[in-house]
Amino acid sequence: MDWKSDDRLGPALARALAAALPADPRQRVVSGGEAPENFTGAVRAFAPSHVLLLDAVDQGLAPGTAFIVDENAITMGDMTSHRLPLKLLMHFLAVSIPCRVILVGVQPRTLLPGRRLSAPVRRTVAPLAGFLAQAIRQALTEPE
Repeated sequence: MDWKSDDRLGPALARALAAALPADPRQRVVSGGEAPENFTGAVRAFAPSHVLLLDAVDQGLAPGTAFIVDENAITMGDMTSHRLPLKLLMHFLAVSIPCRVILVGVQPRTLLPGRRLSAPVRRTVAPLAGFLAQAIRQALTEPE
């Protein structure tokens, strides 16, 4: 693949999250790669109550900073490396499943072509995966 350096964050974080989560039929990690819209069928078939989208999102913060992206702050015309704008993907999943869709962003250092994550983004992957895994485990143990 001819990806841009820190745009590899989503698949790297998905792998780390899958490794950090215990096996549980109530959860599933699906890596969407460059075209997450191609995996909406698998997500819809699972019918989750929540979907976490993990992606490099430029908000002008310090590289490697993790944050929740406010869907209302994303304009439909935002330029991303994805074929389908993230706002449209979020809306499609929320309406078609239905579920709550949360975009977890990490500030990229660079989106120039490259074969690896930048150092600040790479250092964010393991702690963020651990934090998300802990939050998911806790949510699954809380009574409904």
